[in-house]
Amino acid sequence: MKQMRYILYIALISVLSSCEKFGLEPNTDTFFHVKIDGTELPVWVKGNTASSKFIVYINGGPGSTSIDVAKADMFNWSEGLEENFAMVYYDQRGCGNAQGNFDESSLTVAQFIQDLDAIISVLNAKYQNPDIYLMGASFGGFIGVNYLLNSDYQNKISGWISVDGAYNFDYDLSWQYRRTFLVNIANEEISKGNMIEHWTDALEWTNNNPIITTREQKNDWRGFVGWPGEIIIPEELATLSVRQYIEIGFFSSYNPFPAYLSSNLEIVTHKLNEDAEGTNLIAEVSNVTIPSLLIWGKYDDLIVPEEGLDVFNNFGTSDNDKYYKILPNSSHEPYISDPDNFKKEIIEFVKKY
Repeated sequence: MKQMRYILYIALISVLSSCEKFGLEPNTDTFFHVKIDGTELPVWVKGNTASSKFIVYINGGPGSTSIDVAKADMFNWSEGLEENFAMVYYDQRGCGNAQGNFDESSLTVAQFIQDLDAIISVLNAKYQNPDIYLMGASFGGFIGVNYLLNSDYQNKISGWISVDGAYNFDYDLSWQYRRTFLVNIANEEISKGNMIEHWTDALEWTNNNPIITTREQKNDWRGFVGWPGEIIIPEELATLSVRQYIEIGFFSSYNPFPAYLSSNLEIVTHKLNEDAEGTNLIAEVSNVTIPSLLIWGKYDDLIVPEEGLDVFNNFGTSDNDKYYKILPNSSHEPYISDPDNFKKEIIEFVKKY
């Protein structure tokens, strides 16, 4: 059943709770807006709401759109994820189909966290307090974990799914992790007998460069890994068919064109990266204690798995309730390069909790 709803988010949850509830069905398709602090965030709930398990997808970028991802079913989440759970897609402030005349000063991580909480409050009010899981990819992981670092917010969430998430914007530290990544990859490839001269040169270079800070060093590092990463990294390219483009453009229950005509993507990306720069949450994740699943592509050269492992080890979640899953044929976007195993890990995790 397709439902169209327009919701004004307000602070008094009791008022929302008194309103009409949305139905819980195995095949829900509900689109609505949440209005908060000068903008209106489009939200699309798709899938099995009867499960009472909702996964809120926080896309990366920053500045990307998830509504069009859902419309095109770009990652084929209609099979597996939406069959088992309700997937919640939303366009973040200033992105995609988010509406309203907001001030650029509102493009902060703190505001994006408030926006996310507004959506979660509406979901709780309209769907009878379901189990809500957050799934943050790349920069979406940074928004999600910052949300969880507020203990009141964390108490609203049943589980955390991090997909090659960003936890650290101390760039000097990131390059130390990347150096270790190159050492590990070089040793592994040499043991396989692959490009021995190339990887031997890489090891010699890392021995001579214990700290990576200069542009020349970063270019040298990239030369061993590839531009970008094609020497070792599986291709991750999501494409749309002509039919999908047509469906997005002309058969949507929302207006898709602002996402393509707006210059907001560049503005949002700049503002959020500027706000995050210098932040390192690797130690602070000890305050996250809910069940957590961290999925990483083995060949992610943007946020390398060595960095992810340190994040995982610092989570405050008990060892029995946290999981670090390396997908061996993936880079930064395992939902594209290894979709079956990606969905399998999520389904097993969410069903368990």
